[in-house]
Amino acid sequence: MTVLLALHRIGPYHHARFQAAAKHLTLTVLETRPQSQEYPWEFIPPQPAYAIAQLPVAADPEQDLPTAELDRQLQAFCNRLQPQAIVTVGWADRAYQRLLLLAQQRRIPAVIISDSRWRDQPRSFLPEAIKRNLLRGYSAAIVAGQESQAYLEQLGFPATAIFQPWDVVDNAFFAQAATTHAKTSLNPHFLCISRFIAKKNHQGLLEAYALYQGQGGQWGLKLVGSGPLESSMRQQIQTLPQPQQVHLQPFQQLEVIAQCYAQAQAFILASSSDQWGLVVNEAMAAGVPVLVSSACGCAIDLVKPGVSGWVFDPEQPQALAALLHRVEQQSPTARSDLIAAACHQLEHFSPATFALGLVRAIAHAQQFPRYSRRATALAQLLSHRQP
Repeated sequence: MTVLLALHRIGPYHHARFQAAAKHLTLTVLETRPQSQEYPWEFIPPQPAYAIAQLPVAADPEQDLPTAELDRQLQAFCNRLQPQAIVTVGWADRAYQRLLLLAQQRRIPAVIISDSRWRDQPRSFLPEAIKRNLLRGYSAAIVAGQESQAYLEQLGFPATAIFQPWDVVDNAFFAQAATTHAKTSLNPHFLCISRFIAKKNHQGLLEAYALYQGQGGQWGLKLVGSGPLESSMRQQIQTLPQPQQVHLQPFQQLEVIAQCYAQAQAFILASSSDQWGLVVNEAMAAGVPVLVSSACGCAIDLVKPGVSGWVFDPEQPQALAALLHRVEQQSPTARSDLIAAACHQLEHFSPATFALGLVRAIAHAQQFPRYSRRATALAQLLSHRQP
C-alpha cells in the first residue's frame, strides 16, 4: 500500500519509526518545512527504507508556502505518488489542512497523528468546536498514549478508530550506548535534557535541588539544552549551596545525548506541561532510573510509581528533593529491579509497535473511510485565513 506521511522535518526519532513502518508499507515522507530549526538536528536519514520528498522552502523556513504555491506542489506530488492513504503529524498547519482538503476531494482516507491532551492549555468552546468538526475528515488516528486518546474521544473521535503509540524512540540504540559508555564512579549526577523554556520548569527543578543540597545530598546535576531562559537559570544556580555541582551543556546531537544518559545515575523531567516527553523513553531505554513530573503525558503510560520510575508533582519542590535523596540511597538490587521493569514497560513503546499501530490505523481508514463536507469547508476556511 502506498502511503504519504507529512511532517515538518525528519529527525532521528522519526527515522527510527519510519524505518520500521517501511517494512510493512510503501512509505513516502514529505517534509513540509525541510529547513525548520524548531529542533536543530544535524541529521540526514542514513539509508532510508522509505522515500523522502520535500516542499520548497518558504521565505520563513518556520512557515508553510503561500496557499496557491502549496496547492500546486501538493497536487503535482499526489498526482505522481497516487497515495492510498494520507497521514499528517498534526492538523493546525496550512500544509496539513490543504492535504486534508486534497484527501477529501480525491476520496483518499486521511489519518491524523496527535499527542495533544486536554490539559495542555486552557480550552474554550469555539476552538474545540472547530477541531471537533475538522476531525470528521480523518478516518483514523494515531496518538501518543492514554491522555491524547482521551482528548480525541472528548472531541468526538470514535475510540475504535484510535491507535497507538506515536511517541517512541530507537530503544535498542540507547540500550547499546549504555553498554558502550559504561558509568564510572566519578562525579555521580542527575541528568535533565530539555529546552530552556518556561514549561520545562528548570526553576522548580533547581529549587528542589537546592533543598537536596542543603540536606546533604551529594550527587551533581547536569542540564543539557538551550533556550531563552539560560541566563536566568545560571543566575539561580549561583544561589545554590554548591553551585559548582551543576553543569550546563548546550543542545547536543543524538550520539552525544546517548553518552549523557550512559554516564548519569538518574534522569529528571520536571515540566509543568509536556505533551509527552520523549527524553523519558530515551533514559529508560538507556537503563537510567527516571523521575518524571505528573504533568508529562508519558508519566501515566511509562512510569509505574516505585516500580519503573517515580512520579512527582512539579509544584512541590520538597517532594522532588525527597525523591532525589531516595534515588541516591537506592540499593543496587532495587535499582536493577527498577531498570528491568522500565525496560519491560518500554516493550509497548518501540518503533515496531508504532509500525504496527500505523498499519492498523491505515487498514481501519481504508475499511471505514470518513468524508465530511463540514471538515472540507473548515479546512478551506482555516487554511485561507493563515498568513
